[in-house]
Amino acid sequence: MGSLPVPSVQALVAATGGDDAAAEAVTCDGDGDGDGEAQIPIIDHRRLLLELDHGGEESARLHRACQDWGFFQLVNHSVPDDVVESMKANIQQFFQLPAETKKRFAQEQGQLEGYGQLFVVSEDQKLDWADMLFLYAQPPERRKTKFWPDQPATFRYSGALKDVSDSLLATMAKNLGLKRETIADKCIRGMQSFRMNYYPQCAQAEKVVGLSPHSDANLLTLVLQVNHVQGLQIKRNGSWLPVKPVPGAFIVNIGDMLEVFTNGRYRSIEHRAVVDPKEERLSVAAFHFPDMDAMIGPLKELTAHEDDAYKTLDLESFMKIFFATKLEGMSFLDRMKLN
Repeated sequence: MGSLPVPSVQALVAATGGDDAAAEAVTCDGDGDGDGEAQIPIIDHRRLLLELDHGGEESARLHRACQDWGFFQLVNHSVPDDVVESMKANIQQFFQLPAETKKRFAQEQGQLEGYGQLFVVSEDQKLDWADMLFLYAQPPERRKTKFWPDQPATFRYSGALKDVSDSLLATMAKNLGLKRETIADKCIRGMQSFRMNYYPQCAQAEKVVGLSPHSDANLLTLVLQVNHVQGLQIKRNGSWLPVKPVPGAFIVNIGDMLEVFTNGRYRSIEHRAVVDPKEERLSVAAFHFPDMDAMIGPLKELTAHEDDAYKTLDLESFMKIFFATKLEGMSFLDRMKLN
């Protein structure tokens, strides 16, 4: 499950000054800015926790967001401010390291973890305008700490975010008429991975894309905006809509696995990242998965009186298929559908 080695876009921009030559060196199928702005739902985590046993307006708002949008912004969450700020500083400091220093964290052949890029499966493939650091954070025995620039800050962030993800999955299960532990029990030893993203500025930003259109393979993704530059866009009714992050919020989206688990009740949505012509953008996405021995398929508790709309695969096979192909819209989820 590796990715072919590619040049660092950050180093390329440093060498060319981000002029037109840089846009030609990494050619992508960008198609300009999005239309309008996506006013995705805002969910108050503190209220959700108060409603966990008996439901309420905030739980109902979350249910509608998962059905209609597949995206929401989570405010008043339980991750302490100092933990969030330490993580932001950690990411900024890593990408400010000299190019030769960052090479010490480079991905090894055939492996996902480390500094480099993902989903590059062909030397002829058009590349994204981004560099990234990919890490496994949970369960602890999966961590390869030689790739981790600052372990304590990342470990604290990892644990706090896993708690948020588990609480959201509990509320979602209850909203679906299930026992609240139905999904969370599949995640007791669940995997968590981080993708720390660096999107350099590009003078011809309309000709490149920071992260190709795709849906996420996992259950839930929690994205933290590291600096002030925006770039996330979601596809809705055929149009690309920019998402404006709320200060202090996590942007949360439903992944393919949760759409499969819910037999299509909750939606995994196509999204992408665009780049800015003048300023770099940084973000970190935390991907949450079930346990390694979990089967990925429609939950039997939901399909007693309906047909399965998706295939059932073991998690390892699911992930091998996902990482072996380039990001291409909703193509991966489409391959999971039975009809």
